[in-house]
Formats: sequence, C-alpha cells, structure tokens
Amino acid sequence: MHRFVRTSVAAASLLLASATVSQAQMAESRFGAKAGIALPMGDFGDAVGLGFHLGGHLALPLQGKLALRFDVDYGRYSGEDGFGIDNVSLLGGVANLVYRMETSSELKPYILGGVGFYNTTIEGTGGGSADESNLAFNAGIGYDFKFGNSNLFTELRFLSIQTDGSSTTTLPIVIGLRF
Repeated sequence: MHRFVRTSVAAASLLLASATVSQAQMAESRFGAKAGIALPMGDFGDAVGLGFHLGGHLALPLQGKLALRFDVDYGRYSGEDGFGIDNVSLLGGVANLVYRMETSSELKPYILGGVGFYNTTIEGTGGGSADESNLAFNAGIGYDFKFGNSNLFTELRFLSIQTDGSSTTTLPIVIGLRF
C-alpha cells in the first residue's frame, strides 16, 4: 500500500508538470548535456566507490524566473571489496522546477528541485544481478556562465532514490553545456 501511495503521488506530480509545460513558451526552450563525478553517500557510499554521472535535459520557461526542466540521467559506481557488488547503475528521469536568481554578475545562480523515477541495477561479483525502480527526489544548486549563444553550467545535486526501509543517496557534481 505504501508503494502505491508513493507511485500515485509521483504520477500526479508528473501530470501536473506536463500540464504546466503546455503553457511554456517552446521557442525559448533549451537543451543541455552534462557529465561529472558522483559521490555516493550513507550506506550506499559504504558499498560503492566514486562514480560517474552523465545526463541531458530539456528546460522550458514558465513564468518570470521559473522554468520546468526534465532531466534524464545515468550514473555508474564500482563496488567496494567485501560487499559482493561488482557495480551499480542508476538510470532515471526527474521533473524539476528551476528558479533563476537575478545578479549583475556573469555567474547566474539557480536552485532546483523535483521528483521522478530511477531504476537501480546491482551486478554481483558472482555474476548475478538485481534491479528495481523507485520514486526519487533531488534538490541542488547551479551556476550558468555565458558562452557565445550557449551557456556553460556547473551543478551540484542531492539525489535520493527511495527504497523499502532506506534510500540510495548520491551527490552528482557536473559540468555541462546548455544550448
């Protein structure tokens, strides 16, 4: 029952986000690509080492300083000795609200947060694997830098994938290009 409630809340949030997209001005939408490292945290950090993170997104302006951004991300981590894990892969998508702060500087800060779903695949050292999909949320900060007609950006996010009784948490630190 608890899993049904979490799934229903996430589905309702994504439907609300997609209804808001229809009001967005598509002419100002931006695509982005990113890559970086990912620091596993908590119990997840005990079982795996430093990972890498790749992703892309579509940002749609809403009103004023707000934007709706859809992210698709992939992360991979190597297992630590003694845990029976060869590697862990995270693949998912998140719908984020982004708030851009006004500054007179060339650095344009923003904050973001959202919900989505991630699939976690664990490959064991003995050859077996297991995977499951769960509700996820993230929150973070970033900076845009003007680069011709595009923007370079750097971003730090806290990502938590909810599992029964615990969560898989990681801290992706990425750089990217938004065009």
